[in-house]
Amino acid sequence: MKLFKIGIFSTLLSAALAGGSYAADISTHTFLNCNLPDTGQAASYTATFGEDHDYQPTGSRPGYAIYNPVGVSSVTVDNRTGLMWVTNPNDAGIGGTYTWENAITACETSVYAGHTDWRLPNIKELVSIVDYSRQSPSINTTYFLNTQSSYYWSSTTYAYMSSTTFAWDVTFLSGGMGSGGKTDVNFVRCVRGGP
Repeated sequence: MKLFKIGIFSTLLSAALAGGSYAADISTHTFLNCNLPDTGQAASYTATFGEDHDYQPTGSRPGYAIYNPVGVSSVTVDNRTGLMWVTNPNDAGIGGTYTWENAITACETSVYAGHTDWRLPNIKELVSIVDYSRQSPSINTTYFLNTQSSYYWSSTTYAYMSSTTFAWDVTFLSGGMGSGGKTDVNFVRCVRGGP
């Protein structure tokens, strides 16, 4: 069962602003002390100034590098966040679907590219690799191989009305954020490291 959430940006922004003293700099569309990723929309869709395309702060643009690109154990590093991602889940032996608990176990027991500290990303980390200039899948497929246009688990529980049977997920069909029952099956993209 999926509970789809609308307004991902406003949800994340509201959560960030509620948690501390964050100040907005409207002139550059950046938020101090709040490392929000750029959406990737570089094309203009209207003649109206003020759409996403008109604000492209270089500090928040996605940038990736693949290490060991010709080997089976390649990893993708996000140059903005410092997070290291499994480039191709199939190479890591985690290309299938999992229940939420099994997804956590699959990442945490993975020995891949010489690292043993892989984990399931939290919802903010998973959303940070969405590319809203693309769809089906809404991710840069040069750096994130074999991404399915489907749901991917995060490690973040969706606590709704005292229920903890759901977890946040992201659909890489459109980049939308939602939640699924922890006994549902979704794909995984393991991560390690971070700032």
